[in-house]
Amino acid sequence: MTVYLISVIYWFLFFFFFADKVYIFVSWLPMSQALRRLMNDIMEPLLQPIRYLLKKSVLYIQGVDLSPVILYLLILYARQICLLLR
Repeated sequence: MTVYLISVIYWFLFFFFFADKVYIFVSWLPMSQALRRLMNDIMEPLLQPIRYLLKKSVLYIQGVDLSPVILYLLILYARQICLLLR
C-alpha cells in the first residue's frame, strides 16, 4: 500500500517538476497569453510561499525572482526521497 502511495506522490511531483520547467521557459520567452495565464494559475500557489520566504531572507535580490529555481530544487529533492523510500 505504501509503495503505491509513494508512487502516486512521485508522479504528482513529476507533474509539478515538468510544470515548473514550462513556467520558467514561458516566463523567459514571448509565448501566447493563454499559455502564460495557464502556467500562472498552476504555479502561483506553489511559488507565493517561496517568494514570501525569499523576501525575508538574505537571498532576496530585487528584480530577480529565484522562487521557480528554488521550487525546482525542492521538487528534485522530494522526488529523490520518494525514490529512496520505494
